[in-house]
Amino acid sequence: MSSRTRATLATATVCTVLLAAACSSGGGEESDPNTLRVAIWGVNTDIASIEEAAAGYQEANPDITIEFEVGDCGPDYAACRQLIAGGNMADVLVTGSWNYFDMVSDGVLTDLTPYLEENGVDPADFTPTVIEALETSDGALHGLPMGYNSQSLFYNTDMFEAAGLEEPAADGSYTYEDLRDWAAKLTLDENGNNAQDPEFDPDNIAQWGYYNRIALANEPGYGPVMAAWGGGVLSGEQRNECTIDTPESIDALQYLQDLMWVDHSAITPQLEQEEPGYLRWVNGQVAMQQGSYEQVSIVEEQNPDLNYNIAALPAGPAGNATLLQIHVWAAYSGSEKQDLAADFVTYMSTEGSGQQMGLIPAYQDRALGEDFAEAEGAPSNVVAAQIEPASWPLTYVNVDPSNVWAGISGQDGFGPAMEDLISDRATAEAAFGGLCESTINPIIEASGQ
Repeated sequence: MSSRTRATLATATVCTVLLAAACSSGGGEESDPNTLRVAIWGVNTDIASIEEAAAGYQEANPDITIEFEVGDCGPDYAACRQLIAGGNMADVLVTGSWNYFDMVSDGVLTDLTPYLEENGVDPADFTPTVIEALETSDGALHGLPMGYNSQSLFYNTDMFEAAGLEEPAADGSYTYEDLRDWAAKLTLDENGNNAQDPEFDPDNIAQWGYYNRIALANEPGYGPVMAAWGGGVLSGEQRNECTIDTPESIDALQYLQDLMWVDHSAITPQLEQEEPGYLRWVNGQVAMQQGSYEQVSIVEEQNPDLNYNIAALPAGPAGNATLLQIHVWAAYSGSEKQDLAADFVTYMSTEGSGQQMGLIPAYQDRALGEDFAEAEGAPSNVVAAQIEPASWPLTYVNVDPSNVWAGISGQDGFGPAMEDLISDRATAEAAFGGLCESTINPIIEASGQ
């Protein structure tokens, strides 16, 4: 083993109620102390990128065998629960900012804080917004960032040129009203009329101006827009204070509804069902879309001739905002190989970090080098559009430290109101007005928050 890997492997000391049925991984069978099971997920390119990053660890530790297990455990906490209940949980996993705190609360993830100093890891070496989002209230870290996604505006440069429009400013120094105007001018019916033309036919659209994942009722779609208006679903350090019905939140949601149903310039839920909006953008049917860096690899695979670039998201009434989504390396607290698991996690988050799963590296300045900003095929605006927005004051991470998101976002929460909004059955005010007091706050209070 290298100096990073200790020869003696400790066993897990405490099992929570959730883990009691299966305190160790491997279903109770004695496992090889030098074999580490690592649960990963994603498409083939994601898997390959993780395996490539881990090659350096295996080269430095030839007596350690890494067994990668591809499945749903990580992005889907329920899948992890099944493995835990069956005593077959891996030693290491990749979770997400959206369910990280749920796992922490259940005691599923090892507290890595004691291992950081031992392994020479300084939290200050990570992107501040990212690492701070993973800290518990007492400052502990139960995971380290693999990297993060940032929502940006992806746009078709040929369509902007054909419409005689200047391209969006890379640093986000334009507004949502600019975006709305461009979306209308870039939306064309089958006769070539744009959405501002009196002769425009909204029933026969050939090219749409904009796509936002609010058509799927997804937070990465509506969240950054609401934040730019000074609103949001939840606020506060613990994200347990309802703000979805504030005037700012309602105005932002009404803006998005109007793009779809008044301007007819954005992809609607019905169109989304026929063909996903992001694929419509990749295939040249949509001029602009709000999305993350995964679009770059999709274009490379499906339409490499597409001429496009990216820009930071525009300013709303409150300023510029975006949403970061973090993928997190973590060690399973029920593993009998705590030292080895923590050692691997810290390596993959630091020395081995880079272009894992196509994410923006969060460690030191690697995002500015060949791992991301200078990688082959990276759009020219990538630093201004993807990296610098992480430091915006209004930028947020979709963590759920109070574990209330599942309850408030479902059918018992604001789910029906969101469906009414995006299907144009009700205005934002009619759908969301008074929703905090009537619906969301009781759910939060019932959760003990």
